[in-house]
Amino acid sequence: MTFGEAISSGFENYATLRGRASRSAYWYFYLFIFLVNLGLNFVAGFARAAGGQHSPLTLFCGLLVIIFALGIMIPNFCVSIRRLHDTDRSGWWFLINLTVIGMIPFLIFLCLPSTPGPNRFDRF
Repeated sequence: MTFGEAISSGFENYATLRGRASRSAYWYFYLFIFLVNLGLNFVAGFARAAGGQHSPLTLFCGLLVIIFALGIMIPNFCVSIRRLHDTDRSGWWFLINLTVIGMIPFLIFLCLPSTPGPNRFDRF
């Protein structure tokens, strides 16, 4: 899956918990989130340096960062669940990510290769 296909797939399946997401689909979507967030925070930091802490431009840029973070929360959650499905794990494994020590196995699950062939989470 290419970078553009992964982004469109992530947003087309905005709130879909069924099905699978390949390793490339997940990591390209995560890269997109990282790059947009990096760019927005860079612009917000530049606005803060240029206009001061409470300038309208700084507040607007901060608002854009918050809107993006809230808007991407559900697609990021859902693509993570679909990635777990691709490794033949239930989406409930996402809950281990809520603990500090659980982040390590969660990251390992996201890095594992896909289950070859069909598994119990394929769409019917």
